[in-house]
Amino acid sequence: MAAIREAKIIDRAIEIQLEKANSIRFEDCWLRDHCRCTSCYHADTFQRAKHILDIPDSKIVSLKYNENQVIITWDDGHTSIFEADFLAQFDYKKWNDGRKLKPVLWHGDEVATKITRIHVDKFLNTKDGARSVFQSLLDYGVALIEEVNATLEDTEVVCKALGGVQHTIFGGMWQFTTRADHADTAYTNIPLALHNDSTYFTESTGLQILHCLEHSNGEGGDTILVDGFYGATRLRHEFPEDYAFLTKFNIEAEYIEEGHHHKFSSPVIKIDAKTNDPAQIRYNVYDRSPMAFTSSEDCRAYYRSLRNLGRYYEDTKNQWQFKLWPGTVMVMDNFRVLHGRTGFTGTRVLAGSYVSRSDWLDRARVLGLIQ
Repeated sequence: MAAIREAKIIDRAIEIQLEKANSIRFEDCWLRDHCRCTSCYHADTFQRAKHILDIPDSKIVSLKYNENQVIITWDDGHTSIFEADFLAQFDYKKWNDGRKLKPVLWHGDEVATKITRIHVDKFLNTKDGARSVFQSLLDYGVALIEEVNATLEDTEVVCKALGGVQHTIFGGMWQFTTRADHADTAYTNIPLALHNDSTYFTESTGLQILHCLEHSNGEGGDTILVDGFYGATRLRHEFPEDYAFLTKFNIEAEYIEEGHHHKFSSPVIKIDAKTNDPAQIRYNVYDRSPMAFTSSEDCRAYYRSLRNLGRYYEDTKNQWQFKLWPGTVMVMDNFRVLHGRTGFTGTRVLAGSYVSRSDWLDRARVLGLIQ
C-alpha cells in the first residue's frame, strides 16, 4: 500500500511525496476531474457523473493529508478526498510503462520451446492456465492448446474462452476444406505465402485460431509462422528508408466476392506513438488492390520496400514450420504473427475462428496481465 510522506500546494497544483517513490505533481484541473465523491463519480459503474463542461474551474483553498489520504477544499466549498493508493497509480513513468505491451522478438523455431503448450482442461478450468496462454500471446504472439477433441464444437469452447467468437463474412466458427466457399487462396491446397489476415477490414481481426480436424490420404500442409515484428525491426535497421515508407504510405487491400467488397488503406507497419516500435503488421501479398501512384518515386518505393520486407518473412531461417495435428489448437496474434502453409495432398479439414483484439485484450486485463 502507498503511504504519503508529504503533500503541499504549488501554484495551481499539489505535489505529494510517497514512500520509496519520486514526488508526483497533480494539477488542480486533474484533481477536480478525478474527484471520487458520490456527486462526481458513480462508483458502481466506474464512470464520471459530470460532463467535462460542468466541471468547475476552481482553485484549491486548503490541503490536509495523512499517511493514507489527501483532503482538498475548493474555493466553491466542495471537498475532495483522494486515497494514497489511487494517487500512486498516476506516477506518469510507472503508469505509462504499465500500459506498454512488451513483445519478445523471435525468429526461426527457437520460439517452439518458449511459447505456452497447455492441456485444454488446465486452460479452461484454472486461472493459472488461462494466464499462461494469454501471457504467451502477449510475449510471443502464439500459444498451443492441446488434447482438444477434434470437433467444431470443442474447438468453439476454446475460442469462446479466448475472448469470444468474432463474426465476419466468413461466419463465426468455420470448418473448411478445399471447397471454394469463398474467393480466397486459403480454400485451395497450394502453398500459402506468409501473410496477415483481414488486411482489407477497417479493423483487422485480433486472434486467429486454427485446429486441424483431419488430414487423411495425403501429406504436406505444414503450418509456417513468422514474427512480423522481428522482420519489421530488421527492415528498420537495414533498410531505414523502406521502413519509413511502410510506416507512412497507405497501401490498399481489398476482398471481392459475390455480395461483398471490402477495402481498406493503411500503412503495412503501424507504429506505437509512445514506443516508436511496431504495433501492427498488415502484410498480405494476395489482398493488394490495384493502385495509382502520385509519383514514380512512390511507385518504386512501394515495390522495393514490400519486397525487402517480404524477404525477411520468406527466409526459412526466420520461420517456424510444424505440422498441426488433430487435438492441437493453434492461437496466434494476427496483429503480429504472419502465417502460411506448405502445399498438401489428400483431405485436410480445418476448423477455427477469429477473436477481436478488443475481446482478447479484455481477457488479458481481467487476468491482470496488462493494464
